Amino acid sequence: MKLVFEDQRTGDATKDTILADNERTVSTVWRAMAYGDMKKSGMALYYTDNALAGVYQYAKRAIDKKTSWAGTLRYYDRQVTLFDKESAALTYCVDESKADLKNRETNKLQGTETTPNSYVFYNLGLKKNEDGVWQTWDLFEDRGSQKCRP
Repeated sequence: MKLVFEDQRTGDATKDTILADNERTVSTVWRAMAYGDMKKSGMALYYTDNALAGVYQYAKRAIDKKTSWAGTLRYYDRQVTLFDKESAALTYCVDESKADLKNRETNKLQGTETTPNSYVFYNLGLKKNEDGVWQTWDLFEDRGSQKCRP
């Protein structure tokens, strides 16, 4: 799987740190699915509260089904809103049109079709922990969002 992150630099150090932590955050879920192991994924470092419970269940279902992804996911139109020194929001779109579900045991691709649901809008609530990591504590997903379709 290849993850492509656009909008990596804003010129603001705090916003750039948030975008970099977001890349690591997203990668933890795909790492868990790719290897079938949530313990080594790092999800608990980058997710907390409701968001951790949600991504944990998502990854667990995929692991139990022996499902992962292949192809490319493109993350774009990433926008950071700072509320104060320790809280922010991040919105972005994901293009899943060049990705496919894959069986981890057989490496066989499912042949996932591109539909309007291949474009997903995310709105995240973030807070900086005591180690300086921007953690996602709340996550809203709008699959098929008009905002993200080409």
